[in-house]
Amino acid sequence: MKKTLSLIGGLLVAATMFGAEVKDQLTLAMSTPGPDTYADGSPVLVGETYLLVYVKQGAVFGGVQTDGSLVDPLNNVIVTSGQAVEGAKCGYKAIQYPAATYPEGGSWVIVVLDTRKADGTLGGLVAAQGASAASGAVSALSLGAAGGTAAAGLSAAGPAPSPAGTPPPVIAAVQAGDGRVNLRIKNFSDKALYQVQSATSLNGEWQPVASLVQATAQSIVQGESGAELRTDFNVPSADKVRFFKVIAQ
Repeated sequence: MKKTLSLIGGLLVAATMFGAEVKDQLTLAMSTPGPDTYADGSPVLVGETYLLVYVKQGAVFGGVQTDGSLVDPLNNVIVTSGQAVEGAKCGYKAIQYPAATYPEGGSWVIVVLDTRKADGTLGGLVAAQGASAASGAVSALSLGAAGGTAAAGLSAAGPAPSPAGTPPPVIAAVQAGDGRVNLRIKNFSDKALYQVQSATSLNGEWQPVASLVQATAQSIVQGESGAELRTDFNVPSADKVRFFKVIAQ
């Protein structure tokens, strides 16, 4: 009988502790009404990435870098991520968190990313981003729905900077023929996106000929200077002279 009472008493304690934990938990749901778009106006693709970011009191959202890390990790925290669903919007996702983890004085933003690669598929580095207006942290807040923080739809139109310390890229080699150019870049980073620009005169206007160039297993080759990032693109075959430069996006 004593053993039975001890067991019941233990269950009551466990239930009381669980109830206390639940009481100290807050709930939050992220979603957007859509349609959300990329900078070119096209709707975000199903499976595109969204971030829920907590911004500390007195701070602002500093943005996301090309490698997906935060510009200001001291004052911004990525809490969770979501994905785009049909309708070009962030699918509903609820989370529960200890009240002390993200104090009420802070705010929340939903960030839509543009992770499209040069071939149009998802899963690349972050080329651009768009964030909702900051919303106060309250229990049971539904960002983008009841909270109304993304009522007009989000646009991933803001550029994503390269991480601090990204080295300046250097053109290692250029091979051209029949309107096709093979260009190799040294001093590159696997966390940065690159754009190749071209002009027919040093006094002329530079135009992009290759964008969203990033290091992958398929794009890295061994050259005279070691590992080099390779990209191929077309140029008018009638050009007699052409200049190139590479910039980190």
